[in-house]
Parts: sequence; C-alpha cells; structure tokens
Amino acid sequence: MAHSSPFFDSFFTLRDRENPGWAVKTRDVLISGLGAFLPDRVPIGWAVERGLIDRSAAEEYGITSVAVAGDMPAPEMAVRACRQALERAGRSPSSLSLLLYVSVWYQGPHGWCPQYYVQRHTGAGQATAAEVRQGCMGMFSALELAAAHLMASAEHEAALVTSGDNFTSDLLERWRFSPHFVMGDAGSAVVLSRRTGFARLKSINAITLPEYEAMHRGPGPLFPPGAGLPGKLDYGESKHRWLDGPDRDPAGPLKLVAAQDELISRTLDEADITMGDISRVAYANGSRERVEGRAMIPLGLPMSLSTWEQGRTVGHIGASDQMVALEQLLLSGELRSGDHFLMLGVGPGLNIACAVIEITETPHWSSARPATAV
Repeated sequence: MAHSSPFFDSFFTLRDRENPGWAVKTRDVLISGLGAFLPDRVPIGWAVERGLIDRSAAEEYGITSVAVAGDMPAPEMAVRACRQALERAGRSPSSLSLLLYVSVWYQGPHGWCPQYYVQRHTGAGQATAAEVRQGCMGMFSALELAAAHLMASAEHEAALVTSGDNFTSDLLERWRFSPHFVMGDAGSAVVLSRRTGFARLKSINAITLPEYEAMHRGPGPLFPPGAGLPGKLDYGESKHRWLDGPDRDPAGPLKLVAAQDELISRTLDEADITMGDISRVAYANGSRERVEGRAMIPLGLPMSLSTWEQGRTVGHIGASDQMVALEQLLLSGELRSGDHFLMLGVGPGLNIACAVIEITETPHWSSARPATAV
C-alpha cells in the first residue's frame, strides 16, 4: 500500500516519477558554518632525508608537505574546528540537536567515546551524539545522517558534523602505509541547518561493494583485535595479497568503475545539474596520478578543477579531505555564489560516496566578501 505524508512528500520529492529510486533528498538542508584546524606542515623532503619515504615515491606522488599534529589529540583538533564552525555560523551550541563525530584512526583510551569530549568542550550537551566510523568517506555518511535528522522534524534546527584524526602512531607509518597516500592530521567541522546558510547540500549518495571487504583486511585473524597485537597497518601489502588471493572479485576494478559512474550520474541527476555545471571537485588527497586517474579523468574534467594543489600540501587528512578543501576554497574566494562543488570519496569496505554542494552566497568570512563600509 502506498503511503503519503507531508514529511515523506518533501523528503522524497521525485524529479522523475518514472524512476522512483532517484529522489531529491536534501534540497532544504543548508550549510551555515565550516571550520578547520590544520597543524604545522612537515616538508616531504624531511621524510625523504630520514628514510621514511623513498625519494622516487615522493617525486612520483607530487605531495609537497604533510600536516603533522605531534601529540595533539585528535578530538582536540575537532573541538577547535567545531568552535570555528559555530562562530562562523553565528549559532549557539544549545541549538544543536545532533552531533556526529567521524573517526578514521584511534582517538584515545580504550573504551572511550570521543564524541562526548567534543560535546563537553563545545557546550552541545543537549544534542544526541554518536560516532561514525566508516573510513575516509565517513564524512559523507555523517552528512547524510545529519540531513535526514534535520528533515525528520521541524524541531530539529541544526546539526554539527565533525572529524579529527592524528596518525602519529607506532601502529602505522604515515609516510608509506598505502601506495599513493601519505597521512596527514587535521580537524574539520560543518554546521547544517534548515533555516540559514551560505550553501545548499543539493544531493548526496553512497554505495557499498562488500565483495571488496577483504582488500583492506590483510591475512590476520579477526580475533583477537589487531590493536593489541604486534605489527603495523600496511594497506599496500593487504591489497597485494587480495589481488593474488581467492577473495579477489573476478570482475576486478571494472565493477568499481561502473559503480562510481552510476553513483556520480545519480547524484548529478538529483541535484538537477550536469557535469558542465561543476566548478570544483574534491577527491581524497592522494598522489596526482591517483586523483587524476580515479576522479578527474572519469569525470571528464581537467586537473585544474580539482583540489589537488591544496591537498598535496596537507596529505590525506582522513575523513576531512573534502570539507577542508571546501573551507579553503571559500576562504580564498575561489568558490562563490552560483558555483557547484562536487565531492567524491572512497573508503575501505568498499564504500564510494558522492555529493553536490551549491554555493548560494559568499560567506562573511571569505576574502571574496567585500568589506563593509564603516
């Protein structure tokens, strides 16, 4: 039996009644604040001189520096980004009904929940808080969950999504844990609202290909957990084992490519735009070869529209890559009213995500904003 209500009619408004799977889900969700915390950057040459990364790999990747937080806790970087986002949004923490914390790496003591630390230190104690752990595309999932939360009730005024990661660890070699990626540290935050904002989350989608699950697992047992065992995370080794092992999908990368193409087409359709309307593209901060081959060539767009030039200066900052890139483009005035920003992400699992954000006005904290006469 078909059901109808004002909520479902607004949340699942269809552009194409003949294709009910493609729904415009987030047309009324706005971005009212962005925040980022980037620690000092370490030149890639420093790591080459100390043998932390091969010189040939450093030259091939094109990464110039990496943000390194030292002993600053990941949740503290998230708190600083949250405070900036809330201040820019002109919003009190008491107005938040949801706080989602996106994590990639270990956050603190065993059994501890970082989202409540952020709640405590931002004054958002009345909000429902939860942690989202979905690898480097976790920000996409958190944005989709937050959008659904805001659309679910008129009483839900605003939501805060944040992420923080510090990859300084004996369990990982940040400079060479995975081919084409060098890990950087950062915090990011975004305030979503149903009422005011300078940008609109026009569409967001994700897809999971669980048949690729073993690609990032490696040969170790599922129990006991790896955190208590010797050894380091090495995605390069686990990928090679997967490619040579029985768990490899016979379709190889073709299924991944096809899934990404369909996902991007669906997201553009829901946003009611074409690729020609895209002003800039943010992908995971990897080597030039990886960003160009996995994102820009499939999109049919030049590297000049990517955020690689910014990303190569900070490294792969976990789930914060795309949000920090957006914040930096707005801060510099490279994105302005009327522009469309496409975010594309991938994470272990295997997960792929895509989102389109429309800039509806230049935020007051952007350098492109004309000064107000006194």
